[in-house]
Amino acid sequence: MTIWDNIYQKYKKDGEEYATLQKGLIHEFLDFIQKQDFKVKRVLDIGCGNGKYLSFLKSLGFSTEGIDSSPTAVEMTKEALNDSSNILLADIYEYNLPKERYDLVISIAAIHHGLKAQVIRAIKQIYPTLLPGGRFFVTLPDNEGSNRWAMMANHEEIEPGTRIPLSGPEKGLPHSSFTKEEIKKMFSDFTKIDMQLLADRGRWIITGIK
Repeated sequence: MTIWDNIYQKYKKDGEEYATLQKGLIHEFLDFIQKQDFKVKRVLDIGCGNGKYLSFLKSLGFSTEGIDSSPTAVEMTKEALNDSSNILLADIYEYNLPKERYDLVISIAAIHHGLKAQVIRAIKQIYPTLLPGGRFFVTLPDNEGSNRWAMMANHEEIEPGTRIPLSGPEKGLPHSSFTKEEIKKMFSDFTKIDMQLLADRGRWIITGIK
């Protein structure tokens, strides 16, 4: 059983809210969606978790698809959507995304749970999987700010910017964090990039248009 699957199974058993399982959607995402005009309304959620973001977008008329490495998360998302949405069980760092399929790709508090090379590979797939004019909404830990997260009070840095908590629910799970310069380079294929640093959360919000 993977670390994430253990977290999701525990949530289903006793309802403990943790990380992306916390109720509610981040208001920055709600603001982002409100300001956009999507023509196709087909979204992919990379690391879809319990499906709360896809459920919200479904209520707005989006065709929803998701990918997650946790069987329990996939099951939870399918239950939340209760339709024929394509929710895949797969490694988000190994799976090859289809070309020009979505006009929205999101990944919230998810895509950074790997080594830097893995995260970079996953992010580089966002551009080709978007339709022309498509948009993305991605969150990534700030290299400096995430070092102050409570879970990182006891950690090991296995490579520059990649830390592994040595205790807590995410013990043993890599967390890659990034500087502003690294983020600019990762999303350099896009012509319009907006980067917002949430210093109190140690997290970047990155949006852009293909």
